[in-house]
Amino acid sequence: MSDYHIRKAAEGDRDRVIRLVSKMWSEDIAPRYERFYLSNPHGRALTWLAVETSTGETVGCTSIFPRRVIVDGRERTGSIGGDCYIEPRMRRRGIATALHRESLIGMREEGIDFMYGPPNPSNLHALVKAGSRVVTNFKRWVRPLAGRAVYRAAFARVPSRLEAQIAGLPLRVLDRLTRADVRGFTLEEVTAFGPEFDSLFERAASGHRVVCVRDRDYLQWRYLKSPGRRQVPFAVRHEGELVGFVSLETNGEQAAIVDMFALRDQRVTDATLQVVLDQVAATACSGLEVSCTPAGVLAPSLRRLGFIGRSDRGFQVAVRDHEAQSDTLLNPNAWYFMAADQDMDTFFSDLPD
Repeated sequence: MSDYHIRKAAEGDRDRVIRLVSKMWSEDIAPRYERFYLSNPHGRALTWLAVETSTGETVGCTSIFPRRVIVDGRERTGSIGGDCYIEPRMRRRGIATALHRESLIGMREEGIDFMYGPPNPSNLHALVKAGSRVVTNFKRWVRPLAGRAVYRAAFARVPSRLEAQIAGLPLRVLDRLTRADVRGFTLEEVTAFGPEFDSLFERAASGHRVVCVRDRDYLQWRYLKSPGRRQVPFAVRHEGELVGFVSLETNGEQAAIVDMFALRDQRVTDATLQVVLDQVAATACSGLEVSCTPAGVLAPSLRRLGFIGRSDRGFQVAVRDHEAQSDTLLNPNAWYFMAADQDMDTFFSDLPD
């Protein structure tokens, strides 16, 4: 007989989930529970618990967070997995794999078609055992803006020849060689998301095969209703017309683009990155970073503007055996995914292992 069993969490399990996940984050996650588990405009989170049979103690959990996703022009209900935690004394017994397997079965019964995301490496192994497939990678890019950031960016590991050349350039030379044309482009902070953002997303989404929905209702909840307001949204305009959106977070020395979507046009993408670089460079920040999947125009633009590729982690997707759009969902070149798609109100934090 197994020493644990898996069950779906109910309303009365709120405190059990908070207790377990708070251990993972090393802080009280009650505010996170209210926001991401209960208030997500795309649907409430679904959670599964591992219960020790002999004691009745809840010793593990994992959750599924619904998200509307456009797949080849068709809106689907997908989800990102998260907050998987197993009590240390119960690890190495297959509990994480069992939780993932039950969640993948159970989510479909709740109308969620697939699950995706870039989990931590240890959790990725359990997800693959439960049926997920590694489809692409989620890569971190860094653009130095001050001298001390150049070598930290390039030489934290063995650099490529191009990275070594970049690191050897004076920053003023790098800036001049990589600078994009920003004539007519402006960056302005967003205080309210109006109908033009719905129009922008519809136009931008048509250039991607798989992209998470970023309509004005979601953006309002995601950024303007965020308790900490650490991630600041900006509109990118060209001659007054809305052509892109970015959200930025800073922690004093570093800045990050946590979200970005724009019309799928090389000039617009390059200019969007450049106006952000210009704004961040005017502050005390020594570097700007971006994390994303490699599909589309963003990665080439990052290279052109002097960003250095750093670490990456596997991006997994779980679909049913007879999923009609599996060719797209399992295509490594189809996904457009940014850091903000992980639904975290802060980027610069000590993330759980």
